[in-house]
Amino acid sequence: MKKIRKNEKQPKKKGRKNRKRRAWNKLEKATAAYFASLSGEALEEENRLGDALGEAASHVNFDE
Repeated sequence: MKKIRKNEKQPKKKGRKNRKRRAWNKLEKATAAYFASLSGEALEEENRLGDALGEAASHVNFDE
């Protein structure tokens, strides 16, 4: 970060929200492309793994 002297205003951070939004959009597109490229068998396996993960997570007590 650039050093500033006293009594000088610090520049505002620009584009942080835009960068985050772009990153989320990029992730969303990559995820959609991944699932679109899967074969029927691979997609079924992904769904089984997701269901198993959801079931296992339902037994975790996050308050302890």
